[in-house]
Amino acid sequence: MDLHPDERILYARTPSWRSQFHKHLGGILAGVLVGAIVFLAVDPDWIGILIGIAVVLLVSGYLWIERSRTKYVVTTHRLRVRNGFISKELQETRLDRIQNVTVNQSVIERLLMIGTVDYDTAGDDGSRFQMTGVPKPDGLVRLVDQAQRAAFEAERRQSALAEAEADDEVRRRSSQGE
Repeated sequence: MDLHPDERILYARTPSWRSQFHKHLGGILAGVLVGAIVFLAVDPDWIGILIGIAVVLLVSGYLWIERSRTKYVVTTHRLRVRNGFISKELQETRLDRIQNVTVNQSVIERLLMIGTVDYDTAGDDGSRFQMTGVPKPDGLVRLVDQAQRAAFEAERRQSALAEAEADDEVRRRSSQGE
C-alpha cells in the first residue's frame, strides 16, 4: 500500500480464525472420521492416525489461505478492504467520507469476540465497506472514530493557519501601501 507522506497505518489485519470456527471444527471431525475409518481398515494402525492428522492439517491450511485473501487496513486518512491473491478486488475510501457505522454480532460471534463492521460512505452509489470476522469490532470502530476526529482536527488547524497567514499577508501589504 502506497502511503501519503503524512499517513500512517493504524490497523492492518486479516479476518480472525474464529470467524471460521465452524469450518475448523468440521475439519477436525472429518480428520477424526477419516482417520478412524483408515485405522480400522488398514493393518498398520499408525497410517490411520497419520491420515487423520493430514486431513486436519490440509483443512486448516486451506482455511488459512482463504482468510489470508482478505486484508483490512485503516490508516490516518483511508479505509481499505482488499480481497484476492491473483485477481484482486480493492475498495478504498477516505475517512471523511464515512457516514454511518454498523456493528453486527450474533450470539456465537459475541462469545468468540468477533463481528462484522459495516461502514457506509458518502456518495450516490451507497458504497459500503464490510469487514467480517473482525476481532473485537467495537475497538476497530473506536479506532476509526479517533482517526476521523484527528484528521478533522488537523484539517481545521491547517485551515486556521492558512487563514492567519493570509491575514498577515493582507496586513503586510496594507502597511506597505500606506
